[in-house]
Amino acid sequence: METLLIVGRFVLLGSLLIFPQLLGILLYYRLKRAPRWIAVTAAALLPAIVFFWLGPIFLFAGIREAYARDQSGCGMAAAAAGIIFLALTAIQLFVGVFVQLILSVRRRRLFSA
Repeated sequence: METLLIVGRFVLLGSLLIFPQLLGILLYYRLKRAPRWIAVTAAALLPAIVFFWLGPIFLFAGIREAYARDQSGCGMAAAAAGIIFLALTAIQLFVGVFVQLILSVRRRRLFSA
């Protein structure tokens, strides 16, 4: 049972990292009529913004439960979760820009051929 719980948490973390990227790609294709630089900028920034909004819900849930049971400790878990949260937000930003570069290269190859 413990193994299923651990696997479930990894799946949740993976979906938390992949879902914003998919939203960014969908936004890029949705903004076809807008100028291209607006579509690329919005689609590159959206994953970091969505992760910044959704991340605390999942990353700090265990800490909130520990505080509710009065097993809080010294606060280092909250500090570590905050650092991980900011690092993952930065990773989402860099991956969003990288995905938009890949889409741009694929679009140029598609229309140049």
